[in-house]
Amino acid sequence: MISNTLDSLVVVSARIGGDPNLVQAGGGNTSLKQDGILWIKASGMWLAHAATEDMFVPVPMDDIDIRLRSGDEKFPEYRTRSGTNLRPSVETAMHAVLPQRAVIHVHSVATISWAAQNGVKEELDARLRGLRWAGIPYIHPGIPLAVRIREESALNPEVLILGNHGLVVAADNLASAEELLAEVERRLQVEARPSPPPDLHYLEKIAAGTTWAPVRDETFHSLATDLRSCEFVSQGTMYPDHCVYLGPSAPVKREGETIAAAVERYSSRNRYAPAFLLVEGAGVLVSNDLTRAGGELLGCLKRVAERIPAEADVSYLEDGQVARLMNWDAEKYRISVARRREQ
Repeated sequence: MISNTLDSLVVVSARIGGDPNLVQAGGGNTSLKQDGILWIKASGMWLAHAATEDMFVPVPMDDIDIRLRSGDEKFPEYRTRSGTNLRPSVETAMHAVLPQRAVIHVHSVATISWAAQNGVKEELDARLRGLRWAGIPYIHPGIPLAVRIREESALNPEVLILGNHGLVVAADNLASAEELLAEVERRLQVEARPSPPPDLHYLEKIAAGTTWAPVRDETFHSLATDLRSCEFVSQGTMYPDHCVYLGPSAPVKREGETIAAAVERYSSRNRYAPAFLLVEGAGVLVSNDLTRAGGELLGCLKRVAERIPAEADVSYLEDGQVARLMNWDAEKYRISVARRREQ
């Protein structure tokens, strides 16, 4: 039986973090409220490492309330049980405004595939019937999102579908929260669209003598060989962690275009050097600069895109929303923590 203790939070978090369909890299966060303290994952830490790395910090609920009222979302660092000072998750306020003791926030592939579509509320109502759930339109993470979620408190939701973002489940104990997460995942699952195989010979030919190479995980090639997936991801950014870890939208090399020309076209428009490149109809190239975290997000992007129906009306973040995410101090801090851990 899972109890409401910090040790149990560690166990549950590691289990959730080990599933790439729920959590990728430093994304996602879990929390537990105890005696006026919110124990929450530190920013930039990987839930997958929760069992081996001390990553939960105690944030007084009074501190969070002060920042909610002032709009100041730059939390200080707090000390973990082992004495390390770390800044709490960018979603700390969101966890605090939910009344339940245990909260789990994940960047679920299944949920994002729904949350990145317009006009699916009726289908979600049917799939989530019997659960207290609410849909929250995309709002910048942190204090703005927490304030919007607090407005839903009268409905006492236990499930939140965050538009263009992810999933939140909340319960009065960790066991119930984890069970609820599994139930929502089961209800939101859809089959991945089949895709043609990659043209590895062509990819190796065009990448010869460059700093690019075919992605090692051959399942990722469907991002480019499935033309609907390729179109979906090249048209814009569907969720925050995509642009935070991989840059806006997805760069595509069109037929007859060189790798250098495709990279230049993307970089000029986005002011961001890509670490991956979709070769339309052939497969995916990655650069030497692709980080481990970037690789995890590339896999997430592939799994999300192939689960969006071919005829779907896809919802994208606006350019201003993407720019705000990529220039947000909280996200820069999170990425800096992640990069230090990859060195």
